Amino acid sequence: MLIRSQYRCSFKALNNDVPMEGIIDRCKAAFTKLIEKGIVCNASFYRHENMGFLYLEEIVPVGEKSCLDIDRIMSDLKPYLKPWPEEDGDRFFAPMINVYYHHIPEDDLDMWEKERTTARKDRIGRVAFVFPDKLPSYVRYHDEIVHEGLLKGDKYAFISLHENILFSYYEEPRNNVNIRNADEESIVIDKWIKAGPESHFDRVKAKGSNFLVIPCLFTIDRLDLR
Repeated sequence: MLIRSQYRCSFKALNNDVPMEGIIDRCKAAFTKLIEKGIVCNASFYRHENMGFLYLEEIVPVGEKSCLDIDRIMSDLKPYLKPWPEEDGDRFFAPMINVYYHHIPEDDLDMWEKERTTARKDRIGRVAFVFPDKLPSYVRYHDEIVHEGLLKGDKYAFISLHENILFSYYEEPRNNVNIRNADEESIVIDKWIKAGPESHFDRVKAKGSNFLVIPCLFTIDRLDLR
């Protein structure tokens, strides 16, 4: 079974004395080992200013929950991160709350990754800033769209929330599907459009965009090792 998740971290002020390349290489190598052991399918890490975002596809036995300790896996980064205060203690990688997707992963990993083998895929990360008073509206409409399951979008798209910040992962070229695998028009998307999507986003913080594409620090998928 495949579990998808996303995490956010906060960087301290970095300068040229910090060997970021070597650190990032070691973090990527740690995930590469987990892929070789059949524990991870995909790990992709992105950065926007002082924030980092990790997209993860974890392979677990049916009925079990995620068991990976992201702080431990990315431990080389700890000296350069600020801790988040959590209910059970401080942590460096805060779990984000998933709010949107277009497809439920198949248990058959080869089927899940089929579209990744038919064309060269770019693994893209984006960030968005939602006005705090608009968060309930954004979450409500996107929850309704997911439950309706008719809106088509990239198979691998996954959007999560932490505080008022959204992190979006998707791949190009896109393979548009929907959850119900039905060729029907979404009704809920019309409600979302009438609610005024543009009014939800702080476009100043996102440099003129709703969702801003951000740099990828590393990305590794089980297909890369073949």
